Amino acid sequence: MKTLIFDPFSGCAGDMILGALVSAGVGFEELKSELKKLGLSNYRLEKSEVMRHHISSVKVDVGIGEEHAHRHLKDIYEIIDKSSFNESIKSSAKRIFSRLADAEGVAHNTSPEKIHFHEAGAVDAIVDIVGTCVAVEILGVEAIYSRPISLGGGFIKAAHGNMPIPAPATAELVKGFPVVFRKVDYELTTPTGAAIVTTLAKPLQNFGEYEIKSIGYGAGSRDLEELPNFLRVFVAEPHGAYGYDNILQIETNIDNQNPEVFSFLFDGLFELGARDLFTVPIQMKKNRPGTLLTVLCAPEDKDKITSFIFANSTTSGMRYLLLNRTKLKRSIETIETSLGPVKTKVYYVDGGKRYYPEYEDLKRLAFKHKISIIDLNQKLQFEINKIKEL
Repeated sequence: MKTLIFDPFSGCAGDMILGALVSAGVGFEELKSELKKLGLSNYRLEKSEVMRHHISSVKVDVGIGEEHAHRHLKDIYEIIDKSSFNESIKSSAKRIFSRLADAEGVAHNTSPEKIHFHEAGAVDAIVDIVGTCVAVEILGVEAIYSRPISLGGGFIKAAHGNMPIPAPATAELVKGFPVVFRKVDYELTTPTGAAIVTTLAKPLQNFGEYEIKSIGYGAGSRDLEELPNFLRVFVAEPHGAYGYDNILQIETNIDNQNPEVFSFLFDGLFELGARDLFTVPIQMKKNRPGTLLTVLCAPEDKDKITSFIFANSTTSGMRYLLLNRTKLKRSIETIETSLGPVKTKVYYVDGGKRYYPEYEDLKRLAFKHKISIIDLNQKLQFEINKIKEL
């Protein structure tokens, strides 16, 4: 599973992220060509090689015309929605801007919809954010992590006046994310950089073993004396027999609920991204029968899954446990069989492979050919293993 790891020991900004991804292997001309899908003409994208503490780094600059439009969130959404990017890129870019608007709203005590994006809403930030989403897609990474984000100190002059560093929006965005406070009087992490990293990446908490495929260095604007001012990224793959990540376990005890509701609850939770879930009958206080609901999900899905459970069950509280997970390496293959193409999970175990036809394909073929799903599964398991032995 190809993995992108941010190493923001000197902070992060939109241009640093783009530079690091180009340095790590994203073709600059391909990136420029893809960004034409935005339909924006009042900018130019430039690349240069610079030195930061004697380390060669890529500097990507967005040059813009004299018009600096102040945009609302809906204006930015409209630009993204009108583009010809795929839905994955559009969705990621809008999520980043949404979190940026939320953070600015908290900082200025107003709603996200009323926020005027000054620096963040200018063409350069749109290019930085959408460009990052495009670059990630070009790299073909399946997981994104980040080491702790470095924050500077002092003050910065912004559209709203002098701001403390980290800027209030930056501070809001990195809440709940590991950070390091550096002894420098500069802005190391911008709101745009913080929004990109904390939206796309999970904290790297279980380091595991990785095989590094490429490394990228994206230069910041200043050449600081105190530390090398670049963002480093690693493109890597888990090394060894297993993969490693973190998973959140949510538990709640439910009583006094119509059992029919559990079907709706299960469907909705899977729709929201739950990795797995199950129920266990329990005996609660006053000898009341109840149900223990356990949901496994990505840590970043905690809030939306919590809200859904509260809205659609009779529970009044939940428990959380962040767990390290070891998992088999896996992939999905579509295999041609005598009954048609079958999407198949492939698990890599002890140097070999195990093949498991996807349930939805089994169900489809069982109805189509009027075969018992149990007999069909056995037939396809045998056939697929024979095919893969050839």
